[in-house]
Amino acid sequence: MKAILTGLLLVCNILAIAQTDDFFTIERKIKDHIKNGRWDEVVVAAPDLVIADPTKGNGFYYTAMAFLKLNQPDKASEYLAQAEPLADAELKTLIAALKNEINQYREANQVLELAEKQEKQGSKRAADEWKKLWELDKMKTEFALNAVELYVEQKNYPQALEILKDPALANDPGAQALYKRINNTPEMTKLNGYNEALLLGKQNMKNGNYSTAISNFSTALRFQPNDTEASSQKKLAEDELAWQTTRKTNTLEAFESYLKGTTLRNHKAEADEIVMRALIRFGNKAATENNFKDMEYYFGKYLKQYPNGSETAAARQTMCDTYQAAADKEKDKKTAFAQKQSIAYLTKVQTICSSTPALEAALKTANKKAIRYGRPNRGFIAYVYDSLAPIGLSFGTINNRKVGMYVTVRANESFFQGNSFYTVNDQGVYDGSVFDDVRPTGETRTSHFDGTLGLTKKIAFPLWLYAGGGINYSQLSIQVDEYNDSGRFVESEWIKNTDQQFIKPVVEAGAIIDVGGFQLRGGGKMIDFKDIYYTLGVGFSFRRD
Repeated sequence: MKAILTGLLLVCNILAIAQTDDFFTIERKIKDHIKNGRWDEVVVAAPDLVIADPTKGNGFYYTAMAFLKLNQPDKASEYLAQAEPLADAELKTLIAALKNEINQYREANQVLELAEKQEKQGSKRAADEWKKLWELDKMKTEFALNAVELYVEQKNYPQALEILKDPALANDPGAQALYKRINNTPEMTKLNGYNEALLLGKQNMKNGNYSTAISNFSTALRFQPNDTEASSQKKLAEDELAWQTTRKTNTLEAFESYLKGTTLRNHKAEADEIVMRALIRFGNKAATENNFKDMEYYFGKYLKQYPNGSETAAARQTMCDTYQAAADKEKDKKTAFAQKQSIAYLTKVQTICSSTPALEAALKTANKKAIRYGRPNRGFIAYVYDSLAPIGLSFGTINNRKVGMYVTVRANESFFQGNSFYTVNDQGVYDGSVFDDVRPTGETRTSHFDGTLGLTKKIAFPLWLYAGGGINYSQLSIQVDEYNDSGRFVESEWIKNTDQQFIKPVVEAGAIIDVGGFQLRGGGKMIDFKDIYYTLGVGFSFRRD
């Protein structure tokens, strides 16, 4: 029994080995047919593989490949479906690749049908479809040339050239000749000039040569005047050149010019930041130096241009503090100009910052002082009277801040009446008379004259005090009747009594009220520090400065 079983096993092994040898022999023949493109032979030989080993799907796989190459994708798919259940790992990979190839074949056929249809209809898309078809299988040179021909008809030279310069056509003489011919057309010469200029412009932009780049893009626009890319690149280069120049100049004016310029202003945010910092820096410097004009200029420009800037509140406060300090410096000066300056500074504080009770009080005080110190110095002329010398004239100055001066002269009526050329003394001795018979009538008169020089000083508007001193001159005269040698009356004369002629000191003081140019005064004078006389006066004053 054992011998029979051993014999059967041996026979089976021999048959299996023989079967395996047949499978590999047939497969080698099929691969040879594939290598030489004998697809009909493959279709005939492939079923023998199935017979040689029904457990493997290789026979179905090769049959499917042959039908695909014979342009029968549907049959190819049917045989692949039979191969898949019997496939090992290696065959599954081959089946997946063949499936993909079948799909590409079908897609290519669809594209081919569409390309032929659109070409018959004269559609411009036919060229794109031929190009797509060629890209699916670049061995099909005729598809590429079909696309080129249609692109040339459309004068779409760049697309035609793109196909012709593909490495797949590098060894095709016809394709290379066509490439040269298309490249020399006027349209391509113009396009090449444009492309070259555009490329140079971009390279110069990259290297920071913006002026040269602008020239390059201008050249590109001469080839294609309405080209969007060249135009936008030129504008970008102009903006970069403007910014480069601005940074090189590095002045506030340069950055402001850039911001006001007509370029793209792509660097606006950075320029604004630099301008803001500069305005604040210059404004603070001017404030430190009490240069109010520059301080207002720089801070004012900042507040106007950047009302929401981070330094807005600080700029306002700096201006207020600077003006407040200046006002405090002026407020104690006793001049109208200083007070007006203080008012101007305080008004600035009130305008820029909020008003406060302290600020209102300071403004009120400064206004009062400005009025007080601002009153003009005046000159005056006044009629003055006293009982001793009722005819008087005073003229001088009443100043707002400084001491003024005045001169007063007074006399009585007798002072202006004449006397004879001879005199008499207390002993009745006549000196110089031509008459031997001179008889006093008993009438007398006294002439008075005052001359004083003094000072005026304002107490509080409109009151001034005056005080001065000088001399008082008095002269007694007597009346006499004159008779000739015959005893006849000749005339009456007034003659001076030389013993009654006096010069005495006089002092005076009083007050002057001057309102609107009208002046009143009252006071008194003392002669020889004994006799007191009250004086009055009225006059007018006039502005001197």
